[in-house]
Amino acid sequence: MTSQVHRLAPMLEPKSVALVGVSAREYSFGFRLAEAFLGRSYGGRFDFVNPRGGQIFGHRCLQRIDEIETAPDLAVLGVGRANIESALIDAINAGARSAVIFDACYGNRDDGGSLLNRLKDIAREADLPICGGNGMGFINVQSDLVVTSFPAQHIKPGGISLIAHSGGVFTTLGMNDPRYRFDLIVSPGQEIGATIDEYISFAVERETTRCIAVFMEAARNPSGLISSLKAARDKGIPVVICKVGRSKEGARMARSHTGALTGEHTTYEAVFEDCGAISVTSADALMNTALLCSTGRIPAEGGPALITDSGGLRELQVDIAAETGTQLAQLSSQTVAALRAILPAQLTPSNPLDCASDLSDDYAQAFDQSLSVLIDAPEVSMIGLEVDLRDDYIYHDELSNLVKGLGARTRKPCFFYSSFASANNRILADELADLGVPCINGAENMLHAARNLQNWGDSHRRHQNVRDDVATLRDTRAGSGFAFSDRQSMDEHESLSLLKQFGFSTIKCAVAEDLDGLLSEIDKMQFPLALKTAQRGIDHKSDVGGVELNIKSQFDLEASYEKLASKLGPRVIVQEMAPNGIELTFGCIFDRDFGPIVMVSAGGKLVEYFKEREFAMAPFGPVKAGALITKLSISRLFQGVRGGQPIDIRGVAEALSAFSAICAELRHDLDEFEVNPVVISTEGVFAVDALAIPVQTGGTESGKRKRQA
Repeated sequence: MTSQVHRLAPMLEPKSVALVGVSAREYSFGFRLAEAFLGRSYGGRFDFVNPRGGQIFGHRCLQRIDEIETAPDLAVLGVGRANIESALIDAINAGARSAVIFDACYGNRDDGGSLLNRLKDIAREADLPICGGNGMGFINVQSDLVVTSFPAQHIKPGGISLIAHSGGVFTTLGMNDPRYRFDLIVSPGQEIGATIDEYISFAVERETTRCIAVFMEAARNPSGLISSLKAARDKGIPVVICKVGRSKEGARMARSHTGALTGEHTTYEAVFEDCGAISVTSADALMNTALLCSTGRIPAEGGPALITDSGGLRELQVDIAAETGTQLAQLSSQTVAALRAILPAQLTPSNPLDCASDLSDDYAQAFDQSLSVLIDAPEVSMIGLEVDLRDDYIYHDELSNLVKGLGARTRKPCFFYSSFASANNRILADELADLGVPCINGAENMLHAARNLQNWGDSHRRHQNVRDDVATLRDTRAGSGFAFSDRQSMDEHESLSLLKQFGFSTIKCAVAEDLDGLLSEIDKMQFPLALKTAQRGIDHKSDVGGVELNIKSQFDLEASYEKLASKLGPRVIVQEMAPNGIELTFGCIFDRDFGPIVMVSAGGKLVEYFKEREFAMAPFGPVKAGALITKLSISRLFQGVRGGQPIDIRGVAEALSAFSAICAELRHDLDEFEVNPVVISTEGVFAVDALAIPVQTGGTESGKRKRQA
């Protein structure tokens, strides 16, 4: 069975190329475009097109694209705004199967319409993949295909596919340092006819791809991004993403605590984590992590072991590892004993390991033998080696040989590093890249990259080995006549009833419009009780003094009712008091692009004071739910403190997983959903208070989301 050809194959792996707008005028864009294209030895057919004809760099120029005998796979349109629309139409009429546009495409056409929107319409109508506009084009290093105006003869092939929304990032990261070896470098620009997820999925299908580095401004096709990232995860290809614009919070006015705490960046982080991508916050972290991933070696369980030639730098690395949360390998007693047997007396077995002793003839022996011990240690998942080697100085030839032979000595991920970010080792790094040994400068850069690769490896194994089924829900809405209204929110009783209909355990409660109704409800309940205002529009009752707790008699209940009714109104909710326990918040915002994003944090009044919050795309199973919960400091209380009974976290995880499944089911009905607190006790897990905010069917973004669903 023949596999389907990727939509971007005619663009990124064309058999024929037409370059329109190339020029013999020195230093013009068309001149540089042709010069860069000819700088490598592209093996397919290519034609130059210029309305003046003539020759460029000894190659004949056609005057029109339709003069080409065979329709090109790729039309490279190196023309300006005034001619770009007609050039694109001519390319389509000539049978081109893809195109690249460099022009920014800003401004309006003669009829006043947007030029950019017109080009997008043309691409959509023709189903034509287009790279750009306002981009730098692309380089397929393996195929020697250069479709950019920047010379790329110096770029060596390797395992990194770099996809960068920013043109400046395309050149800065793709062409600046020989230690980074690329398979593909792409600048999607405005994504007129191809979105960033398509480039990711194309890279995933290439046998030469070892790692994908993405510099992202936004996801124009959210569902496609999720699919492409999951395809990479399933194939075992790390995707490293630097998402910029992290400080921009969502413009939506949130009414729940969850909505107020969740911004655009939080949503992206949850998506990346769920899809197995590595999220980083700087260009350095993007490229260093990609560099470490680009060998295709996946770390086993454990942690990195580091060997250095400096006691002071060893201490620095210990400090930075603690500060960055990088878990170095914990050396076993057997490994420590093996190191002790080979190290000079003045050196201490440790991780990081300082191997520098007296500079004698056998100086390198401690490094060599220690490497052997750590390579064989099962608790060591990767190896890092630091010695003071520079382009202008090598203080011990045997150490240089050790570094250069590191990649052939082990199948574990391995790397050379310098604790100084500006180390003079550019030539050395290039040589080591030829030998399959990544070179990372800066102790913090190195530790971040090692942590990222280790976390990715651990996550990849969990995904492969752990089955995590989402809870099966009991939904009785059809039988009960339950319906969502267009009001701004559902009250606590309605919100809890909604949870209960899906099988989520809730504290017994009832709503009353007056005192007589209240007294008729308490016959079904047991004291002590809680009484809360249920007036419409009051979402956070404690903030307005709308909660009375531990009511132990009917007399006290009537007094509490009079107090609330006189201050806030007659409508109330009466509820049995929840058992003592640990309080969490389960929350969800329904992102218009990525769907329901669930949050878990400390609960009750503490939700606004504790910064620890974990997010994930819904739905998810109890294994993932448990991992989210255990990241919170409050989860330590489940072990039992000061004589308290320990609580099985599995029940809490199952409850959070069930909540995520409910949110997934209600993704077209709600804008926000929060359960706060969720009380966890030895008696079970109970929802005590809830706030559900339905989608509004008016002119809001939420309403648009529902109508489009």
